[in-house]
Amino acid sequence: MVLQALQMYCIIFTIHCISVFYDLRRHISYLNFASQNYRKAMSKSKRTFILHDESVNTYGFRMLTSGANLEEFRKNPVLLLNHDDWKMPIGRWENIRIEGTQILADAVFDEADPRAVEAQKKVDTDFIRMASIGAWAQETSDAYDLMLPGQTSPTVTKWTAREASIVTIGANHNALALYDSKGNLVNMGNFSKHSTPTATMEYTELQDIFNNNKMGKLTQILNLSDAASEADIVGKVNELISNNDRLEKENRTLADAIDAQKAEQKKKEQEQAVALVDAAVKDGRIDAKGKESFLAMFDRDFTGAKAALEAIPVRQSVTAQIQNGSQRVDMGDWKSKTWDELDRAGKLTQLKDNHPDLYAEKFEQRFGTKPNM
Repeated sequence: MVLQALQMYCIIFTIHCISVFYDLRRHISYLNFASQNYRKAMSKSKRTFILHDESVNTYGFRMLTSGANLEEFRKNPVLLLNHDDWKMPIGRWENIRIEGTQILADAVFDEADPRAVEAQKKVDTDFIRMASIGAWAQETSDAYDLMLPGQTSPTVTKWTAREASIVTIGANHNALALYDSKGNLVNMGNFSKHSTPTATMEYTELQDIFNNNKMGKLTQILNLSDAASEADIVGKVNELISNNDRLEKENRTLADAIDAQKAEQKKKEQEQAVALVDAAVKDGRIDAKGKESFLAMFDRDFTGAKAALEAIPVRQSVTAQIQNGSQRVDMGDWKSKTWDELDRAGKLTQLKDNHPDLYAEKFEQRFGTKPNM
């Protein structure tokens, strides 16, 4: 009985294990199916695009990946449709990265936006395969070693990424859009292939004239006939730019010459000022203590300081005053009198104030030493 019961238990246990095994297989199959569908869904919701490489675009220039600034773009990684920033983004970019000379990113579409859903559908079905990076070009180089076959314009060596878009047709292997300093999208096709990216971005107002058919106004400004072609207009603008550069160089040359002339004149005035002040100290118009003050006045206003110095009368000696007849009567009286006579007459103070040289002479005659004046 025990043996039979044990056999029956083993049979039941085996049947149970088989049932559990098949249930487990069904669960594993379901998980694999779900995982595959999830991966497919994820692969459709995220698609990796090449936003940029260093190849020459259809406008004849290229941009170095090493000169890219992606910081602002990473802070606000908007995904636009055909660079239309007047409308809301259709998604965002994730996993923005540099691999070699390429800039790549994963597009994540906003499934709640009908425009985004439509664009994603075109991408998922391979009707749209291109992305385009929008950038500000900041520095360019004409270096020969940076030029590639087919390149006709300078190489952009420093630039900042602004946005990236899904586009129907790009400028090259990866589409390219440039913006000017005001954030306006630059239409490169409106300019000759010989225009540099930097120069093109400076002509946004000119593009507006082209785009809005205001050619009559432009030809009038440039002194051209109304029948002038776009090539004639661009040539005239380039001529004006060249003339402006030449005039700026000539102005710098003239300014340098004027500065040199002013420096030479200043040097001569300083030498003349020293000579005039030394002469004034020597002839008694100013004392040595006033020399530096007058030199400072000459440095500020040469003409005014010279006039002020010339207005100071030269101090005359007693002999000169006598010869010139200045105060002849008083001098004759004072010179003939002795110290004691002048003292009794109360004239010593007046003599000292008006004729210090004669006062010193009388003092020495009376006391045998020079006075301490």
